[in-house]
Amino acid sequence: MSIMNDISWVPALRTPFLNEFFDAVTLVGYPLFLILFLAFGYFFFRSKSFYHAAILLIGAGLLNSLLKDIYQDPRPAAEFALDSRTGHSYGWPSGHAQIAVVLWGFLAYEIRQKWASLAAVIIIALICASRVYLGVHDVGDVLGGLVIGTACLVFYIWAINHQGLRALAAQIGDRGVLLALLAVHIIYLMFYPSHAHHEAPVWFVGTMLGWVAARSLMRQQEVDLPGPIAVQFLIASAATAIAFALMLATTRLPASMAINEQIAMPVNYAFGVIYVFLQSWGMPRLIGFFSRR
Repeated sequence: MSIMNDISWVPALRTPFLNEFFDAVTLVGYPLFLILFLAFGYFFFRSKSFYHAAILLIGAGLLNSLLKDIYQDPRPAAEFALDSRTGHSYGWPSGHAQIAVVLWGFLAYEIRQKWASLAAVIIIALICASRVYLGVHDVGDVLGGLVIGTACLVFYIWAINHQGLRALAAQIGDRGVLLALLAVHIIYLMFYPSHAHHEAPVWFVGTMLGWVAARSLMRQQEVDLPGPIAVQFLIASAATAIAFALMLATTRLPASMAINEQIAMPVNYAFGVIYVFLQSWGMPRLIGFFSRR
């Protein structure tokens, strides 16, 4: 067995401290942290930057899910695993590695400071190392995620800076962009290779449309929080807590509803749209309303 697939050497490196350390590090790559981090950053930092980070992250995540369920590459043997949160998902490519590159790489690109680039490299390296250390990915899985994530990052930066694409988006207008995105989503969901325990991530697909719709209505304006930075931090924290409650509601409500299987997909998709739309368009308006009183 090659070094790309053999992780039998990993258990010899483990210590109680490193077990806890890398378990904490790997949480940074799971959806709960990512969703809340994007929400907080959208409110507290630059809304435009975190909007683009969200679109890139969701797109890369949907591609990762598709590739996993196409190739169906098994993870390392269960005897090596210290992370029980992987569920039934496959190994290649590593979603943690792919998402780490696109999120932290894009934020470093937006900040454009040496310290941000260095921090991004360290965070990406730690997240990738955590997946091998915890025994849920081999080196080949992680390298695959890094390569595909880098390709997604480079393509997205090229796309948002391409004058021809920006002119085309302006020409077809916000409605045209939304309809085009909806068509892409329908194709993605129709041809997704679903099988037992591996259904299309419908709710997450819907969140992408929610982001685009919300930012279109806001005319790409920044979220402007009132008061000094300490007050802004508290407002952003409260807004993120509300976003967390909205996320729980929109992910659990469809499961609790007695709905026909034929409409389960559009219902889940709609709830994904609603969640992000309320977070990214509704809450800034609510904050603005109370700040003017």
